[in-house]
Amino acid sequence: MHRHGGVAGEMHCVGDRREVVMKRSALAVGSVLALAALIRRACSNELFLDYLLNTVVNKIPFPTTRLALYRAAGMRIGHNSNIMMHVRVMSPHGIEIGDNCIIGEFVWLDGRAVRVGEGPGLKIGNNVNVGANTIFIPGGHLPDSADFFGLPEKTLVEDNVWITMNCTILYGLTVGEGAVVSAASLVNKDVAPYTMVGGVPARYLKDRARDLDYKLYNRERWI
Repeated sequence: MHRHGGVAGEMHCVGDRREVVMKRSALAVGSVLALAALIRRACSNELFLDYLLNTVVNKIPFPTTRLALYRAAGMRIGHNSNIMMHVRVMSPHGIEIGDNCIIGEFVWLDGRAVRVGEGPGLKIGNNVNVGANTIFIPGGHLPDSADFFGLPEKTLVEDNVWITMNCTILYGLTVGEGAVVSAASLVNKDVAPYTMVGGVPARYLKDRARDLDYKLYNRERWI
């Protein structure tokens, strides 16, 4: 009888724990849905939207949830891509990321080169690896302009590009297919396909092999 009671008690505890887990899961799902709804409503208020994305969303440690909320904000993100934690996102409607991309921690993604409905201001192709702390700058100002006139321009990063850590990518340029940008470089002009560049400003270093046969994937449950 004692053994039977012990088993029954254990089963009851298991049932209680399962119920607690289910309630917590339901609460988490409800919170995510509520946040997604808030983000959709905030799309007409760019400052508030940027606040939500850069104080709440980019600190969520679950990639699937983060990406769903970025998509709710208007960012276009392909299959099997991951935007790591602590990435800063400005004007998500102007950002497009292809398949199999990895955007490292503390990268600055900025889509302010375009207004809503004008297509991507920052377009990143497929199988692109962007290292931590890289900054994409969407435009500048005319220093001698009486009204400090702004010059936003689109930026394109083509397929199979590797931008390593701590790089700055200026506006109005194309980083060509298969190119590599060395760490801590400043890119201020187009980078030819399958070349490696580096320095401040970035200069040609060497060619890169063209027979690339890899596919990026980084979608751990926690990261």
